[in-house]
Amino acid sequence: MNSTEDAFLATLTKKEFPSAAPLSLKIKSIIKISTVAFLYIVTMHINGLLIFTFLKQPLFHGNSRYVLYIHMVFNDVFGLSVSFIMQIYFQVMPYTPVPVCYFLLILSVSSTFNTPLNLGLMALERYVAICQPLRHAELCTIPRTSCALAVTWVISLLPAVSDLIIVFFVESLSFFNTRIICKGDSFSRAPFQSIKRHCMNIIYFSLVWLIIIFTYTGIFIAARSASISDKSSAKKAYNTVLLHAVQLMLSMLTFLAPLTEIFFVEFPVEYQMDAQYIRNL
Repeated sequence: MNSTEDAFLATLTKKEFPSAAPLSLKIKSIIKISTVAFLYIVTMHINGLLIFTFLKQPLFHGNSRYVLYIHMVFNDVFGLSVSFIMQIYFQVMPYTPVPVCYFLLILSVSSTFNTPLNLGLMALERYVAICQPLRHAELCTIPRTSCALAVTWVISLLPAVSDLIIVFFVESLSFFNTRIICKGDSFSRAPFQSIKRHCMNIIYFSLVWLIIIFTYTGIFIAARSASISDKSSAKKAYNTVLLHAVQLMLSMLTFLAPLTEIFFVEFPVEYQMDAQYIRNL
């Protein structure tokens, strides 16, 4: 265990603390769990209505645009569910068995990386629909869309799986029988992993930003040269791509987490745990 883990364990086990301290810790955990559960239920209700509407309307099933959209909703449901499990587990049992922690982190990281890639596919679909309408039915079929989504999941798995492989090389097998505080940098067991992670983040997001800029520019040019009857659909398309750019910016906020950890590193351990809780909401 590192010094942070030892300090946190000490705050839970020291007998010289007043009797009110464990009670306040329990109350704080209950409030945190209740807040997370409320937000989770509200979000799942909204996403559930979207999924129910999609499943109820067979017309949507053959349209690649709606398939890509509902996949992003499913991905959000999946990612939020994993985060919810991790939050509850973390409040109830701060120290997590390494295999359980790594399994949850792989799911969480893969879902996080899948979101920008999904946005890139949605932007490309709108580009083909506006700039190459005669080929849209040929290029954006459901089988092709399914294959593209499968590729995005494989790509999304690469960062977490590569980290896990590195852990196997730098740690002994006995490490997997221990418990750790399960957080975003729990995979970092070697100094060069942070460099690898930053490089992969830059590559992923640079690729998606290039797709967004390319598709937005192409659709904008097509809208200016289109006839009056086509201008409305083209304008809606580049507004949609612009919305994807905003969504991409929001998804990038996830990768500001290391900055918050650096800022709170000198704070008492209990405040670090609170900061991590707020960051993961």
